[in-house]
Amino acid sequence: MADSRESKIVIIGTGLIGASVGLNLMARKDRKYEVVGVDRSRQNARAAREMGAVDDTVRYLDEAVRDASMIVLAVPSRAAEEMLVAMEPHVSEGTIITDTCSTKASFMAKAHEVYSNRVSVIGTHPMAGSERSGPSAASIDLFQGAAWAVTPSAVASESSVRVVLGMIEQAGAVPIYVDPAEHDEVVAAVSHVPLLLSVALFKLVRDSAFWEDAEQLAGPGFRDMTRLVMGDPEMATSIVGTNRTAILSWLRRYQGELDTIIEALELSDEETEQLAEGIELPDDGDESAATGADALIESLFTRARLERFVFDDRLVGRQIPKEGTETPRSGDMIGQMFMGAYLYGRLKEQLNRGEEREREAARRRGERPNR
Repeated sequence: MADSRESKIVIIGTGLIGASVGLNLMARKDRKYEVVGVDRSRQNARAAREMGAVDDTVRYLDEAVRDASMIVLAVPSRAAEEMLVAMEPHVSEGTIITDTCSTKASFMAKAHEVYSNRVSVIGTHPMAGSERSGPSAASIDLFQGAAWAVTPSAVASESSVRVVLGMIEQAGAVPIYVDPAEHDEVVAAVSHVPLLLSVALFKLVRDSAFWEDAEQLAGPGFRDMTRLVMGDPEMATSIVGTNRTAILSWLRRYQGELDTIIEALELSDEETEQLAEGIELPDDGDESAATGADALIESLFTRARLERFVFDDRLVGRQIPKEGTETPRSGDMIGQMFMGAYLYGRLKEQLNRGEEREREAARRRGERPNR
């Protein structure tokens, strides 16, 4: 990943993500770069050095970033934006700046404002983590198989992008190019809203009069759904503060889904049967004896369950065809971009079967099949 001359990679923030990035950078056998860690917590910095996540640590920001070939900002979003400003006088022209922040639009806008085209800024966000924090929670396997969003600035050089992609691939992750605003909209739904829902559910039960009994009876389901409460409060606050509009939009949609479920639960059997006339409920192949309101609720679970199976079977990222396989045509590639490789593949299978049936029917009629 590094060139033939000695170089320095600086990781600012040696917590869970920063130390995990460092472990992967340090693991490269042929590396020609030094990995230096910086953290406002001297305890975190020392722990990162002792566990082999960095070669050395530096106390002062200006000393760390001076002459650095690449800087990795592994701190909360707001802190990362502050760092962009604070280190600007000490960053050499041509340096690569990347980050691991949970939001991208605000960070990329600030980077352009501060650096213009003087350095290459490649925003990134690894979709991996833990409810635990600090270097003690770091792992060289943290990013294995995970999606890793990449949002290069318009002026970032191709060689700089390749360097960052090298870091991502070294960690075993799958790079996915995405627009910063689109990233924030989507991640609000799949990451930021679940965080807030986790807090809301725990607070709902914790503040109830039945907490002592609930504490004894709570099983894995409750623990899994409230696990995110254990995360870093500063990180969570920074996420919400830099992606407020998208989070609010998704929370309102979630509220609408809850309203639909509440209305379904409030319906009588007679009202449900009237509502269901002419509506074909999803069929997963299993017969059900449920009727009335129960049938409506069961259909809700059934549909969600089927779609969840598809989600579990998804392919992460844009898969590169293996040697010897047919390269996708442009129409196929566009379909995969909009629908995802897995869903598009399923649709293509159905279409191909339909075309085969049409050709077989044409042969039986003695007609020449359409091409």
